[in-house]
Amino acid sequence: MKTRRTLAAAAAAGVAAGVLGLGIAFAALSSSASFEAQARAVAGEFFQTINSRRFARTCDLMSARFYREKHVSDKKRCVLGLTVGFAMSPAVRFRILSVRAEGDRAVVKALANGLPGEIVLVKESGHVKVLSLDGS
Repeated sequence: MKTRRTLAAAAAAGVAAGVLGLGIAFAALSSSASFEAQARAVAGEFFQTINSRRFARTCDLMSARFYREKHVSDKKRCVLGLTVGFAMSPAVRFRILSVRAEGDRAVVKALANGLPGEIVLVKESGHVKVLSLDGS
């Protein structure tokens, strides 16, 4: 009798662990898809803010690590750099080609004015932010 209860408890624990494992797997898939959707939206907003000359918002989309690695001291300098850099530029025509999550980062492949490039995004303080830009 005691053996049956032990086996039943073990079986129930195994089923519960399996269901929990599936739940975690589905949550991870859902989280990955959600992260990819957020990355796509942020990449689109990045280009839109440049086109509309809303450089303060563009700079808000940059991660703290982006600022450190590019030696941009603060948001004011970021806005100044974008203002000077895009002062006479026409609008950027862009198209997002693909988005894939790779662990804690997402890679967005896009065309900007017909040229391929990548935007790498990361989660930072609950938001998806731009980590790096690479144009070919």
